[in-house]
Amino acid sequence: MKTKYILLLSVMVAATLSCSKVVTYKTDLPDRFLNQGAPQISAIYDIYDGDLETPLEEGSLAQLIRITGKNLAKPVSISFNGLAADLDKCYCENENSYVVIPRVLPSDVDNKLVYTTDQGTTTYTFAVSIPQLSLSGLKNEFALPGTSVQVVGDFFDLFGFDAYKEGSAEAKASISIGETPVQIDSLSETYMSIVIPEGTPDNSVITFSWEDVTLGPQSKDIPYRQTEAMFLGDFSGIGFWSSDMRDAILTDGSRADDPATLGYPFFHFNGAISAWTWYSLGMGGDFPLEYNWETEMGNLVFKCELWTNSSKPIPAYSSAGILVQFNTKENVSLNMGGSAYNTGNEWVTYSWPLSSVASEMPAKGDYWNFCVTVQPPVDWTVDFAMANCRIEPANY
Repeated sequence: MKTKYILLLSVMVAATLSCSKVVTYKTDLPDRFLNQGAPQISAIYDIYDGDLETPLEEGSLAQLIRITGKNLAKPVSISFNGLAADLDKCYCENENSYVVIPRVLPSDVDNKLVYTTDQGTTTYTFAVSIPQLSLSGLKNEFALPGTSVQVVGDFFDLFGFDAYKEGSAEAKASISIGETPVQIDSLSETYMSIVIPEGTPDNSVITFSWEDVTLGPQSKDIPYRQTEAMFLGDFSGIGFWSSDMRDAILTDGSRADDPATLGYPFFHFNGAISAWTWYSLGMGGDFPLEYNWETEMGNLVFKCELWTNSSKPIPAYSSAGILVQFNTKENVSLNMGGSAYNTGNEWVTYSWPLSSVASEMPAKGDYWNFCVTVQPPVDWTVDFAMANCRIEPANY
């Protein structure tokens, strides 16, 4: 065994001596981190454009870009619209610089990238798209007073809502219901939730106000518990086509397998349904709402809150699934989007353009009918609920 180790060591030494005779080291390679003059920018690319095929003329907040040129090492500062990039998040060599555009709204837009190194400064024309606040509404418009509810949208942290959350007197954003301030209990780049004040009445409007860089002061009203827009409500004066179906599906939330009520009776479809079974709850009564359908139809939506058992999502089918029927309009499948719809055991507000589910609508006081049907093209164990069916403006 000892002899084997001696032989192996001899071979390794011989190989090393042999290699040392042919290997030479080039000592005049250029230093990738040494600038030879002021910085020069030739083009900018998205980080995913590895072949450098499509130069960018515009970037977006928080985007990682690749700047090409010369003398880009050792930056002292890199700014976009006067906002400094975080150099700790940059990697910069002589000919390539990898930079994250700051996720901050500028006070002034000049569309300039200013690049400064230990050897000088260059200015490059490069626009950064400035987003506008995305604000769609509440995730659950019928959340009860005193509870927290998610606001559906994006870019909340960019428009002063973080300062408002902290109670800063300099905050350029606010949320209120009438004269009552609304508290933010959670806020991130893409998520915000607010607490509905105790005692907030139904049919209130939540006003969001903020400052836009290019548009100036902005505000938007979001509806809250619009019970006056409900065409079923407490179901008083409503006649059902089948009392057995009514008793099986209509509930006040008191059954053991029901989701928590939002204050009004709701439909709960729960059970195994065979493929193509027509499982339907129909009803009729005097229509309680008053609209000028000819002029207002385009700005009206059919809304409701949906709840699904998290383990039994609603499959999305192109020609069947959950269908609604208004008066003489044929049954229309509600488009949930995607391959399945799952609210995760929570009530979630959903809406569709009224014109997509209804054609002729009745005058106030006229008799009309409404029907909800489940007809899956496959065997389906269903467990979902629908509440607060209403017709209201898409924009307030």
